[in-house]
Amino acid sequence: MKLIVGLGNPGTLYEFNRHNAGYLVVDKLLERLNLKLNKEKFNGRYVIGDDVIIAKPETYMNRSGFFVQNLLNFYKIDSTNLMVIYDDKDFELGQAAIKIGGSSAGHNGIQSIVDQLGKNDFKRMRIGIGRSDVIPLRDYVLQNFKQEEISDFETVANIACDAAIQFIYNDINQVMEKFNALRRKKNPTGN
Repeated sequence: MKLIVGLGNPGTLYEFNRHNAGYLVVDKLLERLNLKLNKEKFNGRYVIGDDVIIAKPETYMNRSGFFVQNLLNFYKIDSTNLMVIYDDKDFELGQAAIKIGGSSAGHNGIQSIVDQLGKNDFKRMRIGIGRSDVIPLRDYVLQNFKQEEISDFETVANIACDAAIQFIYNDINQVMEKFNALRRKKNPTGN
């Protein structure tokens, strides 16, 4: 059994914020797999599908680790079978990559998960949101995507869904090799 968690902040105020890229990708994944979050436990919502649990914490980003740890423990899933999807300021919009382990790079949601699990051996799908030279980071991540950015985000979100589905059934190294080729591309479709 695999666990895929999308990070974000709950509520309509944050729904389309850059910081909610993980939530938005998980929403697309659920739609693609024709699943709905139908269970509530541990301050989050999730659904159990074939060989996977897909989940969204309903806590603020910096408290995500409690939900993730509780789900892993309750369903006896090893942390190496966890993939967390989240926004990454170090990648431009339209870029993405999967990695295993490493530091949180200042991402409070990832740091919360590392702190709660006491290890960092889980998979991370990093969805690029870029950064601003003018707007402080804490304000930038809480802004909605601009109209002209939505197409780039949608493109990378769809490819991220493909990779998440591949993660459920395939070796992570194969998934990473294919998906990470997109990391440096501004337009992942090659157009």
